[in-house]
Amino acid sequence: MIAAAIIASGFSRRMGRSKLTLRLEGRTFLERALAAARGAERVARCVVVLRPEDAHLLDDLDAGAVEIVLNPDAAEGQSASIRLAVERLAGDPACEAVIFSVVDQPFLHPGVFDALAASWQAGEGEILVSGYAGQRGNPVLFARRFFGELRELTGDVGGRVLIHRYPEAVHLVDMPDPESGRDVDTWEDFEQLRY
Repeated sequence: MIAAAIIASGFSRRMGRSKLTLRLEGRTFLERALAAARGAERVARCVVVLRPEDAHLLDDLDAGAVEIVLNPDAAEGQSASIRLAVERLAGDPACEAVIFSVVDQPFLHPGVFDALAASWQAGEGEILVSGYAGQRGNPVLFARRFFGELRELTGDVGGRVLIHRYPEAVHLVDMPDPESGRDVDTWEDFEQLRY
């Protein structure tokens, strides 16, 4: 079984406002992230990590089977969210891999998750990185053998540490639609989407 973990407990400092509630084509960035992960045929579980003060954002959404994990230590950085997601999933021996995703890629779609899962199931690598026009991006899949090290991460770091540590395990999965990997980090980036 492959799970998705949406890391959504950041502070959006470069944006200057919450990315979770930014709205594009009638849906918030959080809604779009959930739809991309939940719509993937090869993803069986979906966990979203939020700050406690943002938990209400799912109240009015059709979150379905999404599992909410609250991160009271979000100020510590990305590692706290990753640890919480992995702790939630590691207890299930059926969980063979996790795909980590973020909310600042509003054009992400289920096909990206399915491509990563298919590549892993085909034995192409144990760390599968999304590629957009040859550039590494998110989401990234980690096989279960890395769960222990992911749970040991500290500070404002993510899975990139393991990507550098285990280059022999890494495989770049080129996505046919580079726009799906587009990051929206600043208000200027967001304004460009709307006009």
